[in-house]
This record gives sequence, structure tokens and C-alpha cells, in this order.
Amino acid sequence: MVEMKSGTLNEEMKSDLDANLSRVDTDLEIMEAHAAELAAIEENIQSSMKKWDREYKDSHFHSVPKGRKHQR
Repeated sequence: MVEMKSGTLNEEMKSDLDANLSRVDTDLEIMEAHAAELAAIEENIQSSMKKWDREYKDSHFHSVPKGRKHQR
């Protein structure tokens, strides 16, 4: 009885893995077909993230001018 349950469980796991694998293959085919567009979008996202990071650091982490440094 236990062997039958584990056998059906293995079959279910294999079918789930096959379904996931086919989904990943489909996604990879789509990504390969549109590689240039994806690269351009990724470059745009990275440049905007760098710009945001630079602006944040400029506004929060640069040293305060000496005249205002020790005022409270």
C-alpha cells in the first residue's frame, strides 16, 4: 500500500517538474527571441537605478559645510 502511494507521488512530482520545465523552456524561448529589447530595457533600468542611488547619496551622505557642522 505504501509503495503504491509513493509511486503515484513520484509520478505527480515528475509531471509537476515536467510542467515547470516546459514553462521555463517557453520563457527562455521568448527571452531569446527578444534579447535586444530585453538588453535595452535592462540597461535603462540599471542607469535609472544608478541615477537614483547617486542622487540619494548626494543628498544624504555628503559632508555638511563647516559653518553649520557643530550647530545644534
